[in-house]
Amino acid sequence: MLELSSVMADAPRFVLVHKMTELSSPVNIKRSPEVSSVAPSSIRWLVRGTAALALVAGASWLGYAVAFQRGLDHLHVAAQQRLAMEAARLDGHLSRFEYLPSLLETSPSVFRLLAAPADAALQHSVSLYLKSINLLAGADNLYVLGVSGDTLAAADFEEPGTPVGQNLSYRPYVSEALAKGRGAFFGVGITSARAGYYLSYALKEGGATRGVATVKVNLDSFERAWRDIDSDIILLDERQVAILASRDGWRYRPMAPLSAQMRDEISRSKPYGNHDLTPLGWTVVARSRVTTESGTAYTVSEFPINRGLWKLVLLDDEAPTRQTALVIGGMSGLASMVALLAAGLVLQRRREIRQRLANQAALQAAHDMLETRVQERTAELRAAQDELVHAGKLAALGQMSAGIVHELNQPLAALQTAADNAISYVDRGSIGDARGNLTRIGELVRRLGRLTSQLRVFAYKSSSPLDTVSVEHAMAESLKILAGRVKDGGVDVVTGIDADLCVLADQTRLEQLFCNIVANALDAVESVERKSILIRATRELGQAARCRIAISNSGPAIASDVLQRMFEPFVTTKPAGKGLGLGLMLSNHIARSFGGELHARNLPDGAEFVVILPLAEMTEAASHGR
Repeated sequence: MLELSSVMADAPRFVLVHKMTELSSPVNIKRSPEVSSVAPSSIRWLVRGTAALALVAGASWLGYAVAFQRGLDHLHVAAQQRLAMEAARLDGHLSRFEYLPSLLETSPSVFRLLAAPADAALQHSVSLYLKSINLLAGADNLYVLGVSGDTLAAADFEEPGTPVGQNLSYRPYVSEALAKGRGAFFGVGITSARAGYYLSYALKEGGATRGVATVKVNLDSFERAWRDIDSDIILLDERQVAILASRDGWRYRPMAPLSAQMRDEISRSKPYGNHDLTPLGWTVVARSRVTTESGTAYTVSEFPINRGLWKLVLLDDEAPTRQTALVIGGMSGLASMVALLAAGLVLQRRREIRQRLANQAALQAAHDMLETRVQERTAELRAAQDELVHAGKLAALGQMSAGIVHELNQPLAALQTAADNAISYVDRGSIGDARGNLTRIGELVRRLGRLTSQLRVFAYKSSSPLDTVSVEHAMAESLKILAGRVKDGGVDVVTGIDADLCVLADQTRLEQLFCNIVANALDAVESVERKSILIRATRELGQAARCRIAISNSGPAIASDVLQRMFEPFVTTKPAGKGLGLGLMLSNHIARSFGGELHARNLPDGAEFVVILPLAEMTEAASHGR
């Protein structure tokens, strides 16, 4: 009973310890960071989303700002062109009538009227004269004033609102003409209530001013034309008051409030009639941009006219430009969203690639091990290849040494024989025969010099200049070198070379070229019964004069696979130890250095090597001369 009770008493302690062990297990410890990482992850996504929205908003605003500014610049350029044309029209229209007042100075009747201003008949006669002139000129009115400012005659004397009988001395154009000889003024007619541009001229007789001639120019046609264009135009005078406008509500309103002094001057000269001159009340938003009372935003462009006294102003509504800029801004925002989505896809793709690479870690380790073994095997193969190349070089040196000994033996034997014969001839007193042997010895020495100099072809590129070389002579020298092999092998060598046939080449290297090809032909005919070699050299006259040297032999045909690689190094059909396959490669190199070619082909009864070389110019000249 005591043991059982002790066990039952220990049971709760065991359960508690077991629960605490479960709570402190690694599984529970790992889950806690996952739960706690939810909040940082949400914050991170919130930051990324906010940054993306800011980027989209920034791209939209930048696209809108750039497009809007470019649109305003385009409007300004187009406005300057339009203003220049309109200013030219307006200036031209005003200058048309500058001569008209001075024309009256040539009329005697006008001066009689100025001398007798109360003569009614004379007033009528001059008014008819002014009317006839004005009909031809097309001005709004033409009239004459006395020095007191009274209007004595006018072209519209029969119409209501005529200035005849009115005193206009308060008008600036009258006082300017009396003081300076000429005057100009824009204003509303006192009697006609029609606005116009007044040009005045002082009428002088005998050096004294007798009166003033004035022409009034109507500018209403310009206002009517301006109403038909898309933009708005106003014409500001020297007081910055709109005297012409495409909108009636803007006419006779200043750009800014007028000063008290300016209002006093206006009340005396009355240029704007009874208009109250309420300012336009436009707000300047930025340079060359204003907002009207109605809230419409305009781009403002200005152009001076009338000798800089007036200013022609064109106003382009910014609403279409702003709408276009908004569209472009929206497109920029969409483009930035697409770019962000593409960047997100790229990042997602990179994560997938990293995961894939992690899954392939085991395969990569095996691959690395295999790659290491391949590299070790490759190093072993390269070492073996280097040994083979070294052995090939030693074999090439041996082959070249054997060839040199073979080539030198015959000239040396001939030298010995010629020297012995020369001594015998001297002893006998046959000086002529001894001289011939000595000449032969000199030729053999020169041939030995050429043979030894040919060794440089294998290692160095010749720097000697090309010269005119006789083909017949070079072939003869080459056959002399190989005469021993020809005789020993019983080979029938036939040559057919055109007379005086010369090419541009180097004597020594050309003989080396011929020796290599003829020696190759001698090797080819060793195993056949009929041993023959045919050498032909002819001219080829085409776009470029060339020499064709064909060396054919009666040996066996060249295998097709060898024929394709005939001029590559170490390609040969000779048995081991007899040839390295370098002769034809060297011959091809020599032919190309002369600007020529070397070809090989099979014939029905053997093989043929063809050398193409450029003809020497002197040879062509000589042949044509004959």
